[in-house]
Amino acid sequence: MRRLVWAAIGVALISMVFAGCKEEEPTYTVQVTATEGGTVEGQNGEYKEGETVEFKAIPAADYYFTKWSNGSTDNPLTITITNKDIILTAQFAQSPLVTISASDNGTIDTEVNGRYAPGSSVTITAKPDADYYFAGWSDGNTENPRIITIGNEDVSLKAYFFVPTVDLGLESGTLWATCNLGAVAPWYYGDYYAWGETETKNNFGYETYKYCKGSKESFTKYCNNAEYGYNGFTDALTTLESTDDAATTIWGSEYSMPIVADWNELSSQCYWIWTENYNNQNVSGYIVYKAKSADDKGTIVYSSGTPSASYSLSDSHIFLPAAGLYSGSDFRAGWYVNGSYLQLGIYWSASLEERYPDYAICCHFDCEDVDPFEFYGRGIGLSIRPVKRP
Repeated sequence: MRRLVWAAIGVALISMVFAGCKEEEPTYTVQVTATEGGTVEGQNGEYKEGETVEFKAIPAADYYFTKWSNGSTDNPLTITITNKDIILTAQFAQSPLVTISASDNGTIDTEVNGRYAPGSSVTITAKPDADYYFAGWSDGNTENPRIITIGNEDVSLKAYFFVPTVDLGLESGTLWATCNLGAVAPWYYGDYYAWGETETKNNFGYETYKYCKGSKESFTKYCNNAEYGYNGFTDALTTLESTDDAATTIWGSEYSMPIVADWNELSSQCYWIWTENYNNQNVSGYIVYKAKSADDKGTIVYSSGTPSASYSLSDSHIFLPAAGLYSGSDFRAGWYVNGSYLQLGIYWSASLEERYPDYAICCHFDCEDVDPFEFYGRGIGLSIRPVKRP
């Protein structure tokens, strides 16, 4: 009997020993930190497998949360504890900086400069001074007001303002625009148009031309020779109608494309000087000044010449950049003459070349020549400089 009692006591003691040696349930370390530009809400510490803990990234002023170091963009982030320690970092970036400025002769209507979180939007409005007009933003956009959706990059835009036209003292009283159609400043090339089309495009040629059936022998408007007309089509139109005048369509009824007589008057009554760095913009072309004397009228100072009179950019003038042309989808900036590469400026008139209705008349120039009576195929893409007649 005594042996049985002692045996029972031994078993109980052994059970107590093993019970005291049982391992505790493991825990895992959770450590979440933040980069510069923010903080983290949540409790670091020891957690058992299967438990969950939530962390929230809080950006500081002018910063935004980008992601956690594990690639997740959830915020707040719920973590389920597994069989390992967890180390995470909340990553922040400085909010994009919006900088909106204005050229002379205008302002930005509302102060909007500052940092904005990605995905937010801001409205900018350009306000021209009296007698000036808004030409466009530095990225080529002409919307005004304009809504900008903020991405991840800084935004820097400038509004340009100009007097719409310049009085060059011409006998006709015609005023010439300060910028090419589609340009936001006199030194920008602007948009390119086929003759008689009112929208720019990416591919120029008879295959895409509005008023033909794919070739220069298939015109459906502005054709005085049956050999060039579609199925022998002819009409008596030799000057663009207002509905086909890009300047009128885009700028309004006060403006139009120049006709041949306008280009002739500009070349014969003004003082032209070739420059390769207009207004320190590194753009070549002709500065066309209002002539100060009768002797200056019709003078053209080519690249090899020296001005015989004193003119500066403070004098009334327009600038015609050597803007090249588009053929098909290819841009051509110039041509080779006697082994020298010359930059081209070619500007449409509203006048058809009546002898060959597949051509229209334009003003063609380079640093060695100015020809107001040149002609090019109607399907190519050229610049347009609007005029305003009295």
